[in-house]
Amino acid sequence: MYLLGVLLMLSYQSTQAQPKIIKIGTLPGLRYDVKRFDVKPGEDVKLIFENKDTMLHNLVITKPGKRMEIIQAAMLLGTQAIAKHFVPDSPNVLYFTEVVASNDSFTLEFTAPAKADNYPFVCTYPGHGFIMFGTMRVTDTPEPMEINAGPMAAMTEHHHDDSQAIVRRGFMPDAGPATIAVKLPGGHSYCWDAGAVCFRYAWQGDFIEPVYRKPAKLLGDVYYREDHQFPFLLGSKQARPSDIQFLGYALDDSGIPEFEYEADGIHFTERLEVTESKLVRRFRTLSDQPVQITFPIDADQSALLDSTGKRENGAFHFSGKEAEEFYIIVVPPAKK
Repeated sequence: MYLLGVLLMLSYQSTQAQPKIIKIGTLPGLRYDVKRFDVKPGEDVKLIFENKDTMLHNLVITKPGKRMEIIQAAMLLGTQAIAKHFVPDSPNVLYFTEVVASNDSFTLEFTAPAKADNYPFVCTYPGHGFIMFGTMRVTDTPEPMEINAGPMAAMTEHHHDDSQAIVRRGFMPDAGPATIAVKLPGGHSYCWDAGAVCFRYAWQGDFIEPVYRKPAKLLGDVYYREDHQFPFLLGSKQARPSDIQFLGYALDDSGIPEFEYEADGIHFTERLEVTESKLVRRFRTLSDQPVQITFPIDADQSALLDSTGKRENGAFHFSGKEAEEFYIIVVPPAKK
């Protein structure tokens, strides 16, 4: 009887000691195949990360609210980056995998934090983390994990009629690795760079053709470009912002994205749409202080631009109530 009790206890302890197994893979377009997974406080976890993509990726779990800080720190690693698997030395990094090559995997074992909260996981390979991330939720009441869409969702159309936008994430020419291409109802397309937090260029014609391991091919003619940097100068001194963070984007019922980002404490949203054959960019801002915004105009493309702001000294200017919501309008040149 005693022996039976011991065996039952050992069996129970063995069952209790088993870690929770989490499997996370990758999808085209810089995405994990899991948006969110739940674990209990203090639970042992065995996370199996399998890279099914053609690009290198890692998976880093950070303290709550520290994803962007770790992304920025990873970008500053310089020559140490490869040896450190693009993971900075920081108390805000909790657990991480090595950089995983295509069709390879890495198993990460850890004990979940004791505090219930939302802990981001992110790929810190250069440029990826601005759009490649998810959430580990530590909770006493775990729910089934939230899965991303199927493996080709990032490279196919979100909608299938001319009244809907098409959004694709991946590599684009003349842009960073974390780019978003959008085809708008009305025949205009554009490239938005999440890594640089800025609009890149617009074109007309067909959309894009994906190319294996290379930037996509544009199927139209580019008619407007902007500098490869944040578009606005801030304050009365018209200074470049020093702290810029991309916060993500959401799609409306037409599939049109609205981007969110912050620059030196000013919260921006940006939405692009087509009105009367013109590309209209609507900006909204939110700040605790009065806002002054300057949009420098490229002299070569000045004739293509109009705005709700005052045009003076080679720039559009917005301040006060006008800066809370304003528009920049791009008028394509007449076809020859």
